[in-house]
Amino acid sequence: MKPSPEMGCLCCRSGVEVGSLCRACAHEVAPCDGLIPDHVRSTVDDAEAWLVDGFGMAHAVGTKNAIGRSHDGQLVILASSVSREHAELRKTDGGWQIRDLSSRNGTFVDGARAQGRVMLGERSIVKIGDVALWFLADVVHEPVSPPSIATASVGGGLLRFSLLPGPIELCLVGTTDTDAGGALLSRSQGSEAWSERSLPPLEFQLLRALCTRASEEASSPSTVRGCVQTKQLARDLPFQSKYANEENVRQVVRRLRGALGEIGVDEILAVAPGRGYYLSCPVSASSDRR
Repeated sequence: MKPSPEMGCLCCRSGVEVGSLCRACAHEVAPCDGLIPDHVRSTVDDAEAWLVDGFGMAHAVGTKNAIGRSHDGQLVILASSVSREHAELRKTDGGWQIRDLSSRNGTFVDGARAQGRVMLGERSIVKIGDVALWFLADVVHEPVSPPSIATASVGGGLLRFSLLPGPIELCLVGTTDTDAGGALLSRSQGSEAWSERSLPPLEFQLLRALCTRASEEASSPSTVRGCVQTKQLARDLPFQSKYANEENVRQVVRRLRGALGEIGVDEILAVAPGRGYYLSCPVSASSDRR
């Protein structure tokens, strides 16, 4: 369902131009550098209020919400300026409150840095690190849900890479779309049950590029076989900006290492100084269904 101008901006009821917002309201929470729609997502089903990003996508929040990079929270924001456990948003008898959890880059409400618990108005701008969001205690119409990340499951991937870093087995699955996200599956060796983690497009395409090169050079005797140059990754990864550089690649690498670290295998993403990045574990490719 695409919002129509008749439905109106979630904030001010003006005509819809950016997602579910008008252009002026979207400008107030313009996305920070490197942020893409798939980097912000809610795990809440029953909305008590909403946080709306600069892409005009509304994310449901419940009565108590952990906000940060951790995939265990209610609002996941995959940005380098956001701490794993960044802030807590909750509904109390006196209204909505937000509290910074000693984050590195702070939490702001309507431009002021949050110290302790801060009350939110019916319509406030909340900034988590560098990521600005509208907080809406109520909306003029039911928001349109963000599009889901285009992932494939272990039962129906169009491409699949298997990684064996040691006691944990990994499987990267997704479509052949070079702009899409995908899924990283993991399980302990000997276990039949897979755990699945969605990867946003930049992180997925980075891991896919490294897996592709690693599988192509699997027979190479080099200790850094499968290395992909940082400059090539800056050209090939689906950055929004056409002027992406090596620092942008390093930011994606840090986010991917964070996701791998939560599984316990961050050491497999290795760097060859002055050259680029590679995977330090065996990788095999398959395009059949599993």
